[in-house]
Amino acid sequence: MNARVESYAGSTNPEHPRAIDWEGTHYTVIDILHRRREPHGIDFLVRCMPGDVIFDLFYLFEEERWQILPKGSAPQ
Repeated sequence: MNARVESYAGSTNPEHPRAIDWEGTHYTVIDILHRRREPHGIDFLVRCMPGDVIFDLFYLFEEERWQILPKGSAPQ
């Protein structure tokens, strides 16, 4: 599987995710629903288009990589 997160770095890396390539589809982040910083990384719950899909994205500082967990469609 070829998964990738595009993010804005700003003064910290990553400051916020902008897009996700997941299972052959390019998703644009349209809303950050929740953000949480932990000692070993930073977690973003994001809403993306197309499909109004929710992803949980966790950036691991030491490994400099993303963990991507799809959470399904946003509630209507």
